[in-house]
Amino acid sequence: MHLSPEQLDALQELLNIGVGRAAGSLNQMLEKPIRLHIPFIQLGKLDEISQDIQLIKEDTLSSVQLPFKGAFTGSACLLFSTESAAALVMALTGETEDSDTMDSLREATLTEIGNIVLNGVMGSLANILQHQITYSVPFYQEISLRGLLKPPPSNPSEMILWAQTHFTIEEYDLTGDIMLMFGIPDLGLLINAISQLLQSTTMPHAST
Repeated sequence: MHLSPEQLDALQELLNIGVGRAAGSLNQMLEKPIRLHIPFIQLGKLDEISQDIQLIKEDTLSSVQLPFKGAFTGSACLLFSTESAAALVMALTGETEDSDTMDSLREATLTEIGNIVLNGVMGSLANILQHQITYSVPFYQEISLRGLLKPPPSNPSEMILWAQTHFTIEEYDLTGDIMLMFGIPDLGLLINAISQLLQSTTMPHAST
């Protein structure tokens, strides 16, 4: 399943609206100037896009996963390399990497950030496309990308939407990745909804 350039641009714009709203929530919660932006998205099966995903080379990732169901069913994940995860937690908490509380801070901080970012992304998609989605409780896990996707999906046609995300926090420029996993029927519903939006109205735009 392939997206036209217009559909891909529209989907990227919708995701940027979602992370923009998440950035506003993070600013209020953490009282730090935070900007989130998605400069790149890619759609395909993991083996088709893995060569362009740097995190595939990491032995261990810090991940926050948010299963969802409804009009679209799948899982949303926010992923960081170990280095980026530690830098993000230190930037937000002021703790040092060798702090005795770093492990617990890492899990709590990243889970909260993941909850806000992923809910922002999925909420934006659901609201703008006018479809109902419900979420399970997000959870934190340290795992490789290949481990995250094993055992292999029972549905071999499962597709992955990969969205590279830049976190800008004052002098920091950190990168995480958002991964949305859909089955083909669910992805088809999303694409159809985007197509209808393009045909019926002017696309909303992310704030800059």
